[in-house]
Amino acid sequence: MDTPDFIVPPPGLIPEAPQPRERAEDDVAGDSRRVLPAFPPPSVPLPAAPTGGTTLAPGRAAPTSWMWRLRGPAGFQLLLLRPVLLGRDPSTDPAHAEAASVALVDPARTVSKTHARIEVVDDQVLVTDLHSTNGTRVLDAQGEAHRLVPGRPAVVAAGASVLLGEFAVRVDRAPSDTV
Repeated sequence: MDTPDFIVPPPGLIPEAPQPRERAEDDVAGDSRRVLPAFPPPSVPLPAAPTGGTTLAPGRAAPTSWMWRLRGPAGFQLLLLRPVLLGRDPSTDPAHAEAASVALVDPARTVSKTHARIEVVDDQVLVTDLHSTNGTRVLDAQGEAHRLVPGRPAVVAAGASVLLGEFAVRVDRAPSDTV
């Protein structure tokens, strides 16, 4: 070897650096927006709302009861059977004693320790920002983001995404017979 203080790794051990992508005409110079995770559609299409005469497949009747659930990146799924506190390391206090604590893995570190409370009340999903650092937004079906007022619950429709900082969870309905 020519330089005694440097060890050369064998070929193929270190991966090649990614090539820069081609810029589209509509790209903005210096655009540093982060891309939020996308959620694949369910593998079996579900009816929008429970109805007695709707069928999912020939011979299979629609379920009579529906549950709310949260879905997120890396296969994260959570049925909303009781109120939940979401955050990096959520801690319960007497005001939220009945809520389950659910820790989220957020590589971007935009989720607060105890970020938001999500619960089902009268068959509606309510999200309350718990005075988080990066705020909570709801991205509706039309793609419009609505920032939540800290401490004030907001109703979230099925199909909307809740953004905890930059961490996204999708709110949807799941038939109870498939859960």
